[in-house]
Amino acid sequence: MRTAYVDESEPGGGLDHTVYVLAAVVITSEESESARAAIRDATPRRMRKLHWYEALPAQRISWLDLLRRAVEVVVVRYDGAAARVERRRRHCLERLVWELERRAVDRLVLESRGKAGDDGDRSMLDALRRRGVGRSIRHEHIRGADEPLTALADLACGAHMAGYDRAVDATVILVN
Repeated sequence: MRTAYVDESEPGGGLDHTVYVLAAVVITSEESESARAAIRDATPRRMRKLHWYEALPAQRISWLDLLRRAVEVVVVRYDGAAARVERRRRHCLERLVWELERRAVDRLVLESRGKAGDDGDRSMLDALRRRGVGRSIRHEHIRGADEPLTALADLACGAHMAGYDRAVDATVILVN
């Protein structure tokens, strides 16, 4: 089974309404437990969960090795006209689901954004299914603190924004 763990980034602290990044890190079921253990070991005691923007620069660089546990890293970046966050997210999510289905992903785990955000994602995923996209992928939302593997997607977003795409062998797709 191949599962994609997904997280997002809004560069500029949400003040830049022209960019949005959604990253998926594909992990096999055979690798998932050892990857979780590696993430827990790398998480500093002061952090509730591993998080790119809370880390020191040296920590960030060392954490890039954690992404090597992934089968694949896919980053979808909205770079276009100013739009509300949910619109930018929907553009990215549509392309991401299409890309993941092509990569034989069975399950999508999105970091929870609260009830309203999760409901918006479910609505979008249902609409995609009605159009024939993502029918083979089950999805769920999980709090980041409850699933360490969502931290890998956070790292992929951070690495992309820092220009480390080659270092983590990420596929980057631009949408607008």
